[in-house]
Amino acid sequence: MEYIVAGYNMITDIYYPDGRVIKASPGGSFYSAAGIKMWRDSVAYVGTAGSDFNDYYGKFFSDNEISTHIAEVLPKTLSYDLIYAEDGSWTERCSYGEEFEAMAKDIGRITPEMFAPLCDENTKGIYIEASLSAKIADNFPEVKALIPNGKLMWEINTEDLFDPTKKEAILERIGQVDIYSVNLHEARGFWGVETLEKVIDEIRKIGKPCFLRLGEEGAGMVTNEYAVFAPPVNVEKSVDPTGCGNCSTAASLIGYAEGIDPFETVMMANISAGFNALQVGPWPKVDTKTRETANKILNDAK
Repeated sequence: MEYIVAGYNMITDIYYPDGRVIKASPGGSFYSAAGIKMWRDSVAYVGTAGSDFNDYYGKFFSDNEISTHIAEVLPKTLSYDLIYAEDGSWTERCSYGEEFEAMAKDIGRITPEMFAPLCDENTKGIYIEASLSAKIADNFPEVKALIPNGKLMWEINTEDLFDPTKKEAILERIGQVDIYSVNLHEARGFWGVETLEKVIDEIRKIGKPCFLRLGEEGAGMVTNEYAVFAPPVNVEKSVDPTGCGNCSTAASLIGYAEGIDPFETVMMANISAGFNALQVGPWPKVDTKTRETANKILNDAK
């Protein structure tokens, strides 16, 4: 498998600042699988869930011919209330309570063994969205060893980035992956700085590439050699921004893993996010027409 995505599955009730409410929307890292599928066909999705996984997610994965490898170890898939603030930031709480959430995170862990059957010398990249408590972050070296020619990407959990006691552990694990991602709001909190320029300085001190998400302002790829930014796509047509960060981050892995030009890499990510924002949930099916439209937007931006 060329690309493997792993992370959380959840059902979300979404609350917007303008009073809109969307109930029982599938959420989580499957948005990341959608981001890669916009550009590449060889995609697998690894995760844990409840026996109701296919009720919520099955059609999307089937329609897009994305290979799923799900351990149905939970009594039911996690459910959250997702509450947006006016500035685009968000908070979430488990609808089933903290005890169920803790249980689900304990028995629903992703392990290196779940990746192994999908990995070989042809695997180009693995994307993992994980908090430190998920423990797979303790196994990055083992996951990395499974893909001798591939790149490992970590999208860091928001709550961890705002916890000063976890800063050292986060920096240690960034050192174990090839590329990581945060958004600007998270970066400001993590490093205690305000401006984009200061955030770029802090990223460069670490010395690892970072896909830096700017929300409605687009995104950028920051390394020691360059900081390249590209504009957003379809912002004026946005229906629901949920999952755009996951979607764009995973898509950026393609460009990084395949050595694509940085601006093109970021544009690919922003295009994936732009399609994602056009409806509630991810873009429902990537077909020939979708790819043609995406490539036209990309070529026009070059």
